[in-house]
Formats: sequence, C-alpha cells, structure tokens
Amino acid sequence: MATADPVTDLSPAELLKRIQARFRELGLLWQTLTLTQGGEQYQVRCDDQACAVYRRVAQCHLPPGRPGWPVCLVTEETVVDESSPPPGPDDEFTSGLGLQDWLDLIEAAVKP
Repeated sequence: MATADPVTDLSPAELLKRIQARFRELGLLWQTLTLTQGGEQYQVRCDDQACAVYRRVAQCHLPPGRPGWPVCLVTEETVVDESSPPPGPDDEFTSGLGLQDWLDLIEAAVKP
C-alpha cells in the first residue's frame, strides 16, 4: 500500500501555507537562515509571498544571495526545486536536494 507524499500531494498554495505555518512555529518566518550543505552555502527565507532556498556565490564583497540562484521555490502558484530535472553527474550548480530534503535540513538546523 502506497503512502501519500506530504509534499507532492498538495497544491502549491496549500503547501506554502503549511510551510509558512511551520516557519512561524519555529520562529523563522520573515527571518533569513544560512545553511551549509555539501560545502556550499544556501540562504533560506519564508515570508507571506514565498519560501525560497538560494545558493550563495562565495564572493564576500557582494550581498548574500546576490549573485546566487534559487534551488527551491514555493509560491501559491508553483513549486520548483532543482531535483525536478535530471542532474548531470558533474553539474556544479545542483545541490541534489529536493523540497522535502530542504525542509528536513531546516528542521534539523533549528532543533536544540
């Protein structure tokens, strides 16, 4: 018997609402969280419009996330994560993580 995937079985709007609620519970709504994964830095932010994970480019004289690129984005209209297209084995731009992976990492980062 197959179980429902808590991420992919929701509409984008419902998924965003649930993510926002969890970020609110964690005290992270409207906050910026920096995570390191696979030797790369990522910025996570959730607000009333979207939840986004950006990979940061390591250039200290530039603002965080600029330049950079989104690797995961949830809005009321869409859910995009870089795990959707098949990554190349040597693609330096992919983290290899999907939305659920990022949510798990965020939870782990803020737990005492």
